[in-house]
Amino acid sequence: MKKTLLIVIALIFALAPLSTAMAKTKWDLHLNYPAGNFHSKGAQQFADKVKEATNGELEIVLHPGSALGFKGPELLRAVAEGQLAIAEVPTGMVEGDAPALALTAQPFISTSAFEQRLLYQLAKPTYAKILKKFNQFTLYTSVWPFSGIYTQRPIKTEADLKGLKMRVYDGTGLAFGGATGIAARKMPFSEVYPAMKAGLLDSMYTSSVSGVDAKAWEVLKYFTPINIVGPVNMINVNQAAWDKLPKEIQEKVLGIATGMEDAMWNLAGDMDRKSRKTLTENGMTIDPVSNEFRQELNAIGDKLRGEWGKKAGADAQGILDEYYRITGR
Repeated sequence: MKKTLLIVIALIFALAPLSTAMAKTKWDLHLNYPAGNFHSKGAQQFADKVKEATNGELEIVLHPGSALGFKGPELLRAVAEGQLAIAEVPTGMVEGDAPALALTAQPFISTSAFEQRLLYQLAKPTYAKILKKFNQFTLYTSVWPFSGIYTQRPIKTEADLKGLKMRVYDGTGLAFGGATGIAARKMPFSEVYPAMKAGLLDSMYTSSVSGVDAKAWEVLKYFTPINIVGPVNMINVNQAAWDKLPKEIQEKVLGIATGMEDAMWNLAGDMDRKSRKTLTENGMTIDPVSNEFRQELNAIGDKLRGEWGKKAGADAQGILDEYYRITGR
């Protein structure tokens, strides 16, 4: 009997490391941008901190550059259906499934980092309600510097936009193209360079950071900072995957995510300044926007936001109204 008891105890100790290993969780994080992009670097910092804080019980493995094969508009549903446990979801790219999420990607709605953050804070409760319907929630967000347009010729007025063959990345870009006579084509970032070389495109709209990622100076000459959008990226996690984590692990992850959000929002301005410097060092001309051109762009923005508000619903329109009240617009 004593010998049997000793064998049982020995087996318990022998199997303990195995059971601990089996308790560990791995999430594959879909990222849209290259590993060197500041959003991807931030996600790596987040993953490293989570692994350290949880003693490896939760490991988040990054897959930058859309390596898992999902495209932006598919991501909300991919997370909802559990195809992805966690993913970087750009708000402006998923409006086909949830129009109100594109609020922070509306044209010419913000003019500063303060207004970007204000708009997101106002939208946060509505975003959370929508995401709950899609079986997910946001761990943290990051924001892009404002997007401008990259062209082969100077753009000084609204009339100069007509006829451009422009790559855009969201519904806002398509709507902007329709309002200005731009032949806008929505396509993944990885397809832009070949399309430029083939003559299918002669321009693109994106941030200074993405312009550096793409080495835009190799095919384009001018960057005009029209500041059309400064959209938000969400790091969203599938609710069922989250619920499988022990409560103490959840608390640690949420604590890290809170600090990560502040860090990423503060980083956007620095990245914009550094990226513009890199663009000019590589021979690209950054053309300022005149007051007259700005007025033309603002009028386009007012029109497009009004059209979007009709399909986005009452909650989105209420957020817009409150935002306009606070900012005096």
